[in-house]
Amino acid sequence: MKIARLSVHTAPMAFSWLTDSLIANPLSAYAAYRERRSSWFGAMTAAVVEIESDTGLTGLGYAGGGRGGAVREVIESHLATLLTGQEAFDLELRWEQMCRASLMYAGGLAMEAISGIDLALWDLLGKALGQPVYRLLGGKTKERIPAYVTGNLTERHLAEGFRSVKIALPHAPAGGREGFRQNVALLEATRRRIGDEGDLMVDCYQALDVPYAIELARAARDLRVLWLEEPFATRDVDSLLRLKDAVPEVLYAAGEHLYSRWEFRDLVERRAVDVLQPDIYRAGGITELRKIAAYASVHHLPVIPHGIGAPTYHFVAATSNSPRAEFVDVFAQGGELLLEGEPQPAGGWIDLSDEPGFGYRLNQRALRGQTAIAPIW
Repeated sequence: MKIARLSVHTAPMAFSWLTDSLIANPLSAYAAYRERRSSWFGAMTAAVVEIESDTGLTGLGYAGGGRGGAVREVIESHLATLLTGQEAFDLELRWEQMCRASLMYAGGLAMEAISGIDLALWDLLGKALGQPVYRLLGGKTKERIPAYVTGNLTERHLAEGFRSVKIALPHAPAGGREGFRQNVALLEATRRRIGDEGDLMVDCYQALDVPYAIELARAARDLRVLWLEEPFATRDVDSLLRLKDAVPEVLYAAGEHLYSRWEFRDLVERRAVDVLQPDIYRAGGITELRKIAAYASVHHLPVIPHGIGAPTYHFVAATSNSPRAEFVDVFAQGGELLLEGEPQPAGGWIDLSDEPGFGYRLNQRALRGQTAIAPIW
């Protein structure tokens, strides 16, 4: 089965609580960018790669972190020339050639483009073989996938059946002592709402410094917070190690802003984190996440991918050291999915269908509209 054609569909992404509420972020030190991440994100665009085979089947895969136009340029001006006319079943070869060909501009955008192509190829293979992708990966390691929810709308999430919640930290060090008190108050209120049995996690989104993170981790320890996520820039391994040494009772998680297995090396080998969080739409797709998970398993590290969507859930279902999945509440402010048929959690669990590939299809209404939702944030 040959690759006949590649195309990239883009659509403006709907704003949500993730982009337009007070959430600690790398630019929180600057008052002009503190209140809303959309103030420095700019307009975000989702990208879906579509690969058509010479048999008429098509595969679909999301690409990247909201810069759809740039990802499309990488694919249409370069990577497509490597793929057209090639064997679609040779996934490893296709991935390796794309990776090597993009070394001169390697980094986030290149790997995001490769991720979308890789996922579209897996979807295409599943359809060609009449099998869901998780079965092509070796089958389910768990019948149902336990899911935690990311969002600060805890009452809504409890009503939906979630008992494990990850909240986004509102204030960074620039918020001073009052901001710190509000952070701790939010943790305390969320712990009361979910009770003693639920897991509570905190996403810091690369916004903290070491003294602030140590003080927050001590408060989090007393509230039985399971993990603190991305307290610093993920490549700042020395700061992560200082934090772990100071407050070892809390787990630390990171990885969503790393690209490919090579960028995970320091985190894993220096034991800088306790949970790895590669993003399937950024770190190289399923082909690369399998390698990251195998590498992590040697070091007895769990892999709990960042983000949502069918590819992520198929990977979790088929990966023994991936114990649960994330569900980001991107639906809280409305909008329409760019890919229809995405699995939705119920009662804190995700069940996958046996539909071939990832079981989704392109939503033409969302492509034409202004409120597309994509599993990218």
